[in-house]
This record gives sequence, structure tokens and C-alpha cells, in this order.
Amino acid sequence: MREVPPPAENGEDDPWGFVTDRVKRDPVTPDISGNDSAATELTKGARLNDAGSESAMQALRRRARPLAIAAALVYLFGLMTEVVIASRFVSELGPIALVIIYPLGAIGLISVALVQIKWIDRIPRARAFKFVTLGYGAAFVIGLIFVAIPSTTVWGTGAVWLIADQLNFLLPLIVWALIGDLFNAGEGRKIYPWITTWQYGGQLIGLAIPALAPLLFIPLGIPLPWLLVVCPIGIVALGFLLPRALKDRSISRGHGRDESLGESFRSAWQFVGGVKAFRAMFVTSIFVFIAGMSLEASFVSSADRILGDAAKLQIVYGGTLVVVFAIATTLHLFYTTKLLEKFNIPGSLMVLPIFTISASIVLIAGLAFDFLPVLIIGIIAWWVPRWSIDEVARRASLALVPDEKRARVSFLVDLVPFASGLLVAGGITWIVATLDLPIAAPVIALPFAIVALIAAQIMRKNWQESLLDPSLRRRKRLSG
Repeated sequence: MREVPPPAENGEDDPWGFVTDRVKRDPVTPDISGNDSAATELTKGARLNDAGSESAMQALRRRARPLAIAAALVYLFGLMTEVVIASRFVSELGPIALVIIYPLGAIGLISVALVQIKWIDRIPRARAFKFVTLGYGAAFVIGLIFVAIPSTTVWGTGAVWLIADQLNFLLPLIVWALIGDLFNAGEGRKIYPWITTWQYGGQLIGLAIPALAPLLFIPLGIPLPWLLVVCPIGIVALGFLLPRALKDRSISRGHGRDESLGESFRSAWQFVGGVKAFRAMFVTSIFVFIAGMSLEASFVSSADRILGDAAKLQIVYGGTLVVVFAIATTLHLFYTTKLLEKFNIPGSLMVLPIFTISASIVLIAGLAFDFLPVLIIGIIAWWVPRWSIDEVARRASLALVPDEKRARVSFLVDLVPFASGLLVAGGITWIVATLDLPIAAPVIALPFAIVALIAAQIMRKNWQESLLDPSLRRRKRLSG
């Protein structure tokens, strides 16, 4: 086994203190030079010392505030749109809607990611964010025009759902890449939970609006699709405002190399495939998202069948997600950071496969009796860990990726498993609809979840050794 490389004298540090078992360290000798630093000196664990932590946290939050607000708004606009449009589309077509949307969503995500992966790390990150938001804003406008035309309403609705799905997945990855540029590993351990709290706030509001809107819009005679106009306006405005707020910040200026698509993809894949920890996390994610997306499809289609009304489905779908993010926010404020510290990244990434197994069993029971409250409990068991401990652990792991590869690696580690889940879940949903056997979906999902747990155990066993890989080492930045 290779020895751990010692810290370099040129300012490099070992950023593994918050992803491996914590050890006691001698207190750092106080600075007696008279310098009043805005942030306390980072030790080998790239940590902020408790001494002066209040002023250090205030400085970190001031630097993070524009990106925290951006993360909240991206999810607010995206989730509000997705709940409205998904409820409408499923109500129009039934389970066949998911058979159509899931595979197309997977293909669309991979296609757009391949287009972006060539230049996303080459140009300045703020400019990339602006380009992507303007692109999605224009796509939303075109999609909404088709929704407004009676002869193309159904297919326009499906197109807007696909765009919203991409927005909810790809744009947050770019925001988190910006966050990773601005904060090193030690600072990230302190500030990421605070940023994620803002993100949860945006998600809660984005879900609460469509869940409550029918109660107000229907009595007033206002069509529910009017909510959809908020998203393109908000996204385009954010595309102009965030780069201005980040002007002169220490974010990635891009590597500037003129790489082909193949070269860009290989560079990211060599990192994921070459580091055992990320390779194992990649495999775990593929199986857990196949299981999880199958459970989501089962829940939505079964709820639509039981309720039989688009407005009711929108209320139940959005309301369930509001409960999910309320629970996730509570867990995050009081427990998630403690769990991350106790179990570290590999242990935290095992939580989702365990709960996916539980969710599959609960959904099987709920479908056996066709009882909606049990179905809601089952899907909550999948959604809560996905959006709480698993989300934070993934973001923490990506803080270890070098700046010039972070966006591309994030696309691979997060996007490919999610797209695989959509693709396979679409096939499972087609089988279920063809057989008219709803209970088959969680039954098929269960073995995928079990395999995900096995892969996660392998990841945990190999994590410590993988951290010795020199490609994970990053430059330390002491930012004021």
C-alpha cells in the first residue's frame, strides 16, 4: 500500500479530515504576530478552528450568500414547474405518460450533458451558468407556446416536463460546481450545511406553491398552467444576476484548452474509473437510482389511478414532497451534519440503499391493499434520505475533485446513474402497465436496491485506501 503523501510546503494540504475517521490533534499555536485574520488558519484536516469560528462563519456566509440564494431559486422554479406539468401529463395519459417521459428524459439528460461536457470546464464558470440559464429560458418559452396551442397541448406538456427535469438536475450541478470553486474542503465542511438549508427552503416553497395553488386558482377560475410562466422569467433573471454578484470572486476561469468531446469525456471518466472510491460510488448510484425511480413511477401512477383527478394528484404529489422536504430540513438542521461526521462520506452514502429496500417493502404492502397513505409513507422513505444525508454526502465527496474537472465529474457521478434509473424505470413501468399489475414495480425494484447496498458496502471497505490517490489532492486556498 502506498504511503500517504506528506503535506507540501507550497500550500497544499490533506483535505481528508472530514471524510475519514477523526483523530485528536494538538491545538494550533495561536497567532502572536498581531495579524487579525478574517478566518482561522486551516490545519491538516483543512478545518476552521473553533477559536474565532463565529467571525469565520460570518465571513463564509457572506461569500456564500449569492450562491445559496441561487441554489434555492433554481429548485423553487424547477420543482414548481415539474409538479404542475407532471400532474397534468400523467392525468392526461395515465401510466403510459411515465413510459414516454422516463426514457426520453434519460436520453435528453445524457444528450445535453454530452453537449455541455465539452465546454463546461473550459470557459469561466459564471459565463457557463449564464449560457445554460438563457438556453433553458428559451426552451421553456417554446414549450409553453406548444402547451397553449390546443392541438399540441399534450406533447407540449411532455416537452416542458422534460425541460423541467433537466433544469432540476443539470443547473444545480453547475451551481454546486461554483460553490466548490469558492470554498476549499475545510471551508466546505462548515458552509455546505448552511447552503443546503437555503436549498431546502427553495425546494419547500417550490413544492408548496403548486400543492396549494389549486385551492386558490380553481375557485377564481384561473387555469393552473399559468404557474408555468414564472419559471422562464425567474431563470433568465437569475442568469444575469448571479454572474454579476460573483464578479471578481475566486471561481474557476476555465482550463482554456480546446478539447474534443471525446477528450473531455475521457478526462472525466479516467478520474471516476481511476479512483476506487468514486468508481464504487458510481456503481452504487446506478442501482439505487434504478430502484428509486421505479418506486417514484409506481407511486405517481398508482396515486393517479386511486385519485382519478389532475388537481387532486397535484395536491397529493406536491403535498407529499412538502412533507419530505420539511422532514429533510429538520434532519439537516439537527442531525445530518452529525451523521456525516459520525459515519463519514462512505457510511452516509449507505443510508439511501438501506432506505430504498425499506421503501420497496412498504410500497409492496401499500399496493397489496391499494391504500394510498401507505404508498405515501413508502415514497417518503425513499425521498427523505435522497434529499438529506445522501445529497450532502455527494456534495462533500465532489469537493475532493480538482477544480478543472469538477463539473464534468459531477455530470458523470450524478447524471449517468439518474439517467440510467429513468431509462430502466421506464421499461419497468411499461411492463407493469402492460400486465396491469401495479405491485410488480416495487417487487422488481427490491433486488436492485439490495445490489446497491452490496456495492455500497464494497465502496465503504475501499474508501480509506482510495483517499491515498494523488489525483484527489487539491491546492489549499485561505480566502478572506
